[in-house]
Amino acid sequence: MPTAAPRDSVIAVIGDGFGSLLVYATAIYLGFTSDQIAIYGTSDDPVSTYASFAHNLGQTVLRSESESHFLPADWPTFAQLDAWSRHSFAPLFRSIKRRYNPGVAEILAEATTVQRRLGWNGSRVNTRIGWMQREMSPQPHLVLYDEDANLVGRARHVMLALGHGPLNFPPALARAREDAALAPRIVQAYEPKAYAPGGRYIVVGAGIASVNEWANALDAGGQVISLLRNPVPDEQDLNTPRCLFEALGIDIFQGMSFDARIAFLGKILKGTAPRRRGWVDRIQAARADGRFEEYTGEIDSVTEGPLGLRVHLTNAKKEDLGAVDVTGIVCGTGFNKSPLTLPLIRRLVEHYQLPVDGGRLKLRINCGLPGLDMDESRVCAMGLLANNVIPHGDTIAGLKYVGRRFVSDCARAEDLDGRSFFDRVRLQLSLASDTARVIRTVRRTEQFS
Repeated sequence: MPTAAPRDSVIAVIGDGFGSLLVYATAIYLGFTSDQIAIYGTSDDPVSTYASFAHNLGQTVLRSESESHFLPADWPTFAQLDAWSRHSFAPLFRSIKRRYNPGVAEILAEATTVQRRLGWNGSRVNTRIGWMQREMSPQPHLVLYDEDANLVGRARHVMLALGHGPLNFPPALARAREDAALAPRIVQAYEPKAYAPGGRYIVVGAGIASVNEWANALDAGGQVISLLRNPVPDEQDLNTPRCLFEALGIDIFQGMSFDARIAFLGKILKGTAPRRRGWVDRIQAARADGRFEEYTGEIDSVTEGPLGLRVHLTNAKKEDLGAVDVTGIVCGTGFNKSPLTLPLIRRLVEHYQLPVDGGRLKLRINCGLPGLDMDESRVCAMGLLANNVIPHGDTIAGLKYVGRRFVSDCARAEDLDGRSFFDRVRLQLSLASDTARVIRTVRRTEQFS
């Protein structure tokens, strides 16, 4: 059961998703008690948002490898945990070759096990935070208010784990969705949808969400038109180069100026998809059957048509490419990355004059909010807000990296007399053992070749 407001805590997490669970698990692992932590959010399940996105996308495996999971320490990796659970060396062999991908069902089973074992929901205050105020007396802390300006708690350290902003649509499609007759046929990859056998669909984008939708539409017996801005989309296993998932790569990235980091992100954070995932044969077969086409260009306008929609296309030079008739449009264009789309961030930017440059919140290298973050009272952000400091900040691995650093800083600020090394090992092994028992009951997710 969630706890009641107002709740005073040492650590507060604003948000109730993956990030909150990773911060909470790390804090418990280091020696904070559950009554010293507050989670602010209205969901009683930290995996529910991701699970709905994965279901809508038809996603079965994670893009990241076996280090990205919810146990507080890295060992065992998820491949090791999978091998232990199912008495098979196959996950280990795939991991050695960097070809192992945790199954969504297995990862969610682990997250659910960790949150139940550690009592995440018992530290949750069932409300959304609308405002937080820096106070300096009697010691530095933050005062938290809900969206109706009611006091709901105080905390010495705060992590903003707000998740993604609203779904992003290209301008022409955003306008078309305002028309009630057109809107039901224009959806985001992360929204619920159904493909009709024989239907013809445009899938916008070249990233992994779009590739998933190619496969989903083709498997349903539909036809696909892949609409790309770049005629040769990048092929890459992870959403950033692998070196940026490692400490040395992150250190080098953080050693660059803010402007240099933003320019670098502009080059690497674009639609990429792993070639090896077994989709290639399906796409080639569909192309041979005349059920898969590729266009390079953008949608200029959308009107009603004989199949449902008539879509007018132009290329990068705004030259007319003509019109195509389709049943529907699916956008694999992700989320709006502007921090100003998040109400709490927008209010903090306006009140505390937080720096926003190039559409990104200009965080400190430790992911702290300038002007609010202090050594003795941390105020940090994680997820997409932090990817100008941690390039893969919106992945499980990136959330874990930021969360661990934040909790470690809190422990130093509080001079925490934490768990002993052996107590941490016992907790980690106990969580791993419980997770293994749950994974054995989950149908094994097929790995892609």
